[in-house]
Order: sequence, then structure tokens, then C-alpha cells
Amino acid sequence: MTEPSAIEAIIFDYGGVISSPLFRGIGDFEAASGYPPGSLLRLLFGEVHYVGVEGRAVADNLGERANHAIEDHDWHRLERGEIDFTTYFGGLEARAPEILGVELDVDAYGRFMSSTAIGVHWPVVHRIRELKADGFALALLTNNIAEFGEHWKATFPLEELFEIVVDSSSVGMRKPDPAIYLFTLDQLGVKPEASVFIDDNADNIRAARDLGMQTVHFGEDPWAALAKLDAILLAKVR
Repeated sequence: MTEPSAIEAIIFDYGGVISSPLFRGIGDFEAASGYPPGSLLRLLFGEVHYVGVEGRAVADNLGERANHAIEDHDWHRLERGEIDFTTYFGGLEARAPEILGVELDVDAYGRFMSSTAIGVHWPVVHRIRELKADGFALALLTNNIAEFGEHWKATFPLEELFEIVVDSSSVGMRKPDPAIYLFTLDQLGVKPEASVFIDDNADNIRAARDLGMQTVHFGEDPWAALAKLDAILLAKVR
């Protein structure tokens, strides 16, 4: 019987894993604004299920109507650092009447965003600290935006926990492109099968699994996700 590969490295997503779920309440804001179900998520991200548990809830309500995605949306380009946020937001305003049926209420959307401050899953942060002390190689792999970098990096002790940080807007690639996973693994110096990847986006998880990485799909409960991680580590001979 072949002995399972030892886990050498663990790769964490930021938004919805280390941080609390992003854009919490966007479905309620959409309904209160009178926009068609799922239309605001499509306008912002090109797909309904992009934003973790919130997007999954909206997609579940829409059923088959959620199965529509815009390839290479401006959000993807923004996360790859190809356009800046001003250009991205100008595109939102231009496309809003076609997708929402009305112009985007910029002031209302701004108030909504101001009310959704990023929180932190501190049990996850503490577990990362323990994993580092146990000798695991660690990396943070995030789809993110250059203009938001100073803010999100200040929400938790990033430099203490991670020597390797792969930010999509800095490297010009984004999940679920296999290239960004391979780049991260190369930075760590490990093979896919010797790693665990943790993310709240199903597409990102699927891409990592296709490369041979162990995966944890992060949901509503941080403790449940950490239990899944621990189960993988226990099952692997290290």
C-alpha cells in the first residue's frame, strides 16, 4: 500500500477565509434597491456566485438562472492589475442601465459598502500561527485589488504569519487560473500533492484539486473548516 504524501505547505485565501465573508448583505441591498435578483452581482463581478457564501445564497435562490458568467469581466482585469479602480467603476456606471434596468445609485452603494467593514476570523489566524510554529510552510494566495492593499493587509498580522504573499494584482494572474497556483507552489518549493489549499470559492477549490492539491472549501463556520484541515493533516504521514 502506497503511503500518502506528507503535507509540507498550507495555502490560505484571504477574503472569506482569514477575513469574514465579503459583501455580506449584498443580496438584501440589491432587493431593497429594486434591482433584479442577481443583477448587482453580475454587474460588479460578472457572475452571481463570486462572493463566497453570500453569492452562493443568491445563486441558490436563482437556480438555473444563476448559470451565466461574463468571461474576462472588468473585475477580473482589475484583480490582475490591468486596470485601476477608477476605470473599473466607470465601467460599472456605463453598464448599469443594461444589467440593472436603471442607473446604479452610487451614493446608496457607497453607503452600503461603508457599512460592511471587514472582520477577521481570529480562530483561523490563531491556527495559522500554530501551523507556522509546527514547521509548515505557509502562503497567502489572494485575488485582490491594488488600491485596497494597504487596508486589507492591516486587518491581521500578515508579516508575522506569511513570508510568501501572492496577490493577483501584483503578479498579473488570478484564481482559478492554474498558473497562479503553480507560481505559489514554486515560491513554496513544494509539489501540489504536498500542499493544502483553503478557499471559499468553489471554482478556486476545483482548480486547485485538479492540480492535485488537497483542498478545504471554507463555508459559514470557521471551526468546521479548521476541522477539515486538521483531518487532512492527520490523514497524511508527515
